[in-house]
Amino acid sequence: MSALGPVREYFRPGWLPAMARPSYRWEVRSALTFPLAMACLESGVVGVIARKTFGAGDYMVAAIAAAPMVANLTSLVWARLLAGRDRARAVVALQLATVACVLLIALTPISPTGRWLLALLVYAGRACLAGFVTARSDLWRSNYRRDRRASIVARFAVIIALVISAVAALLGWALEGTGGSAVAFRAFYASCAAGALAGAWAMSHVRWRGGRAQTRRERLEMDEESRAFGALGMLAVLRDDRDYRAFMAAQFVLGMSAMAGLAPFIIAIDRELGLGYAWSFALTQVTPTALTVATIPLWATLLNRVHIARFRVWHSFLFVGANALTALGLAAGSAGVLLAGRAVLGMGYGGGRLAWNLGHHDFAPRHLATLYMGIHVTLTGVRGALASFLGVLLYRGWAFDAGGVAVAFDGLGPWLFALLAGVSAAASVMFFRLSRRIGRPDRPA
Repeated sequence: MSALGPVREYFRPGWLPAMARPSYRWEVRSALTFPLAMACLESGVVGVIARKTFGAGDYMVAAIAAAPMVANLTSLVWARLLAGRDRARAVVALQLATVACVLLIALTPISPTGRWLLALLVYAGRACLAGFVTARSDLWRSNYRRDRRASIVARFAVIIALVISAVAALLGWALEGTGGSAVAFRAFYASCAAGALAGAWAMSHVRWRGGRAQTRRERLEMDEESRAFGALGMLAVLRDDRDYRAFMAAQFVLGMSAMAGLAPFIIAIDRELGLGYAWSFALTQVTPTALTVATIPLWATLLNRVHIARFRVWHSFLFVGANALTALGLAAGSAGVLLAGRAVLGMGYGGGRLAWNLGHHDFAPRHLATLYMGIHVTLTGVRGALASFLGVLLYRGWAFDAGGVAVAFDGLGPWLFALLAGVSAAASVMFFRLSRRIGRPDRPA
């Protein structure tokens, strides 16, 4: 009991203003249960299910691995759809839609048609989650004070990540113990969907403080904001803000190296090592997520002290190390080396999660923060759509006939990850050049 005392104190709401405590309590309850459904849509989980249970091919695995990134493209659509509407109700509706997608995955037939249906449901579920995240951020902005918001959100993030890791581990053990039984997969996904309903019920008790006034204001300003925050507004920022343009270019390169490896990794641990469900989930989801949770506080300390460009200089080298270890682990057939590589990758994800959400603030004027984030989200979706397929193409190679000329490439195999390590290093150089040009080592106030 005494060992759990500090943990209990960390999550108790006593340190919050009285008005924020009811929302916080209900959101903690939601964070304990709704991620049961979120875990079922994680690329590291459903990608392995697609490969080993549904027998999905390489490019189908790539498509499923790309789903979370591609779904980011819907965030701007959700922002438009949510304008002038009650975010509290929208959050619950989107949670229920996500749960429905997970339940339908549990009912999907194991067949060629079922593979396509699986991919469609994963994309639908991830799009609903993107809308959920967009609407929830507005609740957080209104319900929690600025000086407490980061600490509150960090607590939710820790709970969610731990639940997702636990679900992935349990699913791996369940499928390993039943020899990959389709019945076990269906029962597990259906149970997760049922449990996640409790999270939606908990969120239905959260109110949007000042929501009525906000929706009225949004309806009046909707036309003006549509013009300002559309594609032309984004292009204007990239044209006029040289530093942010350079940051987005470096971020695109780093993001490609981070995203291109997941689908080939899922394929490789099945093809090269023949790992079962338990080891597969441990490598694709459990280990990276656990290290993400463990390192977020350390990365937060660094990010509070330095500009995002300098932060990314150091942060990028974790992806260099992770990809290098993955290349060595696959070449040597060593699960232990792969585990070390995934641990380093999880550390990188910890810093990346903070940088992805906060980095644009070091460039954006206060009134354009949403637009700058919109640019970042859109480009994340674009590189996500490209990276998974490019990674698989480079991993497995290609062969085709071009006007009677045979064009063939055998593929890089495990050494794809050595190439990705080099790409990550190139991104670090780009961030270093930007950091020197900016000449602001510390974060602006």
